[in-house]
Amino acid sequence: MKADVMFFDTEIHGETGKVLDIGAIRSSGVRLHTKSLPAFATFIRGSRFFCGHNILAHDLKYVGNLIQDACPGYIPIDTLCLSPLLFPTKPYHKLLKNDKLQVDELNNPLNDAIKAAELFYDELNTFEALPPALQNVYCGLLGKTPEFSGFFTYLRRNPGGDIVGEIRRAWAGRICANADLALLARKTPVELAYTLALIYADDKHSITPPWVMRHYPRMDNVMKLLRATPCSQGCPYCKQRLNVRTRLKEYFGYDGFRTYDGEPLQEQAAQAAVDGKSLLAVFPTGGGKSITFQLPALMAGETSRGLTVVISPLQSLMKDQVDNLEQRGIVDAVTINGLLDPIERKAAIDRVANGTASLLYISPESLRSATIENLLLSRNVVRFVIDEAHCFSAWGQDFRVDYLYIGDFIRMLQKQKNLNHDIPVFIGFFFHGTLQGEGGHVDRISHFEILRPSVAAGFPAPVGQLVLQTGDPFAKITSTGFHLAGI
Repeated sequence: MKADVMFFDTEIHGETGKVLDIGAIRSSGVRLHTKSLPAFATFIRGSRFFCGHNILAHDLKYVGNLIQDACPGYIPIDTLCLSPLLFPTKPYHKLLKNDKLQVDELNNPLNDAIKAAELFYDELNTFEALPPALQNVYCGLLGKTPEFSGFFTYLRRNPGGDIVGEIRRAWAGRICANADLALLARKTPVELAYTLALIYADDKHSITPPWVMRHYPRMDNVMKLLRATPCSQGCPYCKQRLNVRTRLKEYFGYDGFRTYDGEPLQEQAAQAAVDGKSLLAVFPTGGGKSITFQLPALMAGETSRGLTVVISPLQSLMKDQVDNLEQRGIVDAVTINGLLDPIERKAAIDRVANGTASLLYISPESLRSATIENLLLSRNVVRFVIDEAHCFSAWGQDFRVDYLYIGDFIRMLQKQKNLNHDIPVFIGFFFHGTLQGEGGHVDRISHFEILRPSVAAGFPAPVGQLVLQTGDPFAKITSTGFHLAGI
């Protein structure tokens, strides 16, 4: 028989921190709705487990000492922490909206406590319906963490066993077989558990809730290591899901990439992007530049629920690229620009927010929008693409000064997300005729000041020479044929 649980919720004055109202309900159904702290203390006496929604970060700050005095050694259970683990797929849970409970009326803590009880028992039933291997993995990873130890104590489950082995068996074929799971389990157990739950759900449009991304920013890193970092050994997962040739056929129907003078340069550029490298790509008009970032973007959307942000100078170009993908039956791309009416703009924002879009086309000016900033903070941004970069080079900083803000924005985003890796950048040029290395591309590219490109790729042109110096000795490229070259 399961132990009795005290479900509770509080209403707190936003400025003073004073407890204004309290609602509580026992597992037996006995209820209390009061403004009196002594009455609450009397009602809860003898209880061991205390459960509510977001109580660890909120309610216990105000009534935790009172509960400890009335019930020494009490054990908290937070339904908010359990939700992404047990309801990782859309539509998630009917009582949840991001980190909030969906309630029938505002400012009624008793009603909220009742809803928390309903959510808890749904979570409990969902956990007990999981395959035993998943139960063991989640208990092993989370059983000793502050956020989850109360839940597993309630279940009388003790962490232990070969957790890494259990993960490799239960998630075989879904993650890289050579990922360092032992390190992730030791350093980031909560992030690993949430990521594994999302992966096991096997729904590419289900994403990590924004509140989780805020509180556990290393989720991006864990997903990248498990699903988006090709291993040198070439495990079955990496060979299949991170293989650009296989995925090119699946997404675009092509049997192979273009070659130039016998060199598979288009494929190498796409593979460099999948490998997580920053890339400078120079193409003649019609040289197939778009597919070298669109394919990796679509792959990342599927494998890591990642969002690729394409910064483009013209609204018509954004629309053309989205329309061209839709004509192929690919509906993962959206654009947010001034051509959209309010309803269309909201629909595009919603698609990015809810994970149904993995490619977002915006102008450089959009990066100064608080809406766009918050949108990108809520998603796993896996790459920035600076498309049509020759336009920036030719027009110069006096024409589109917001291009000079891109580097600052990316660094800010990385800092706010607390990433331990740089977000890769793809810089794409089109050109025809002679490409000169003075006063144009070379001068302007230094203003990006984004990341060190690790690969340069390009295709031969009738006449062309590129000498690029970004102002840093690491990034000098000299090429007459624009063959793939490490920097």
